[in-house]
Amino acid sequence: MKTFLITGATSGIGEACARQCLAQGDQVVALCRNLEKAQSKFGPEIAAGTFVPLQYDLGHNADLFAFCLEHLKPYTIERCIHCAGFTVVQKLTSTNYDTLQKMFETHVFSLAEMVRALLRLRKVDHELSIVAVSSVASHALSMSTGAYCMAKASMDYYVRFVNKLINSGKQKRLPPPAHLLAQAEAIADPVERERAIFMAQAQSGLMLRINAYNPIETAIFDYDFAKDQGIMLPLIPMEVVVEGIFDLLENQYISGQSIVVNNDAAY
Repeated sequence: MKTFLITGATSGIGEACARQCLAQGDQVVALCRNLEKAQSKFGPEIAAGTFVPLQYDLGHNADLFAFCLEHLKPYTIERCIHCAGFTVVQKLTSTNYDTLQKMFETHVFSLAEMVRALLRLRKVDHELSIVAVSSVASHALSMSTGAYCMAKASMDYYVRFVNKLINSGKQKRLPPPAHLLAQAEAIADPVERERAIFMAQAQSGLMLRINAYNPIETAIFDYDFAKDQGIMLPLIPMEVVVEGIFDLLENQYISGQSIVVNNDAAY
């Protein structure tokens, strides 16, 4: 059983990820703005202790680092999925300081503060994999959602930046694949055995990983917005998005990447 930290767990992709975690026997610790909504969605799981809601508004993150240090300390967070987010459709002249502040607080600043706290709380041999759910909007600018696009692009950069820090130098890696190591150690010739052991060790995975997952919108996509933008493409089913997120979380060799899942390069 793993313990997941999930934001945005009461709706959309975040809720789908939380339910996947619960279905596979994992525990979910969720940062939720609305505890009543969490109770209505996950009442039995909260009672059972498999879904732990922690009340925090990610639109205001001045205290998030301290909050995480205090409230996440009892848990060994091994996986983190940052799904919290929102968008607004407005003209450039209406995209003011308050809009940008709220957009960056929710998407970027919350991610940065959570990562700081998780790295501080992490034990030496504690594997940690983080996926920030971004958007193809970070790569293909939409004129009417500029603030959202900027925030998502900043998330993608932050992922690359953090990976550079955590995977530079002599960072501890995961153990080499057991079957390769066993095969290598069984080689009689000492020279060949040493070479095979070295090659097995070279295939050790990364202990710390952070990636962004950038899907085209799913079933939560706004119909009116799609119609106004003239967007016609096959939307990716929610279960496919969730599967992609979980595959990325468990891939021990990928970090610092923004994985784009897009059915139309023109979007």
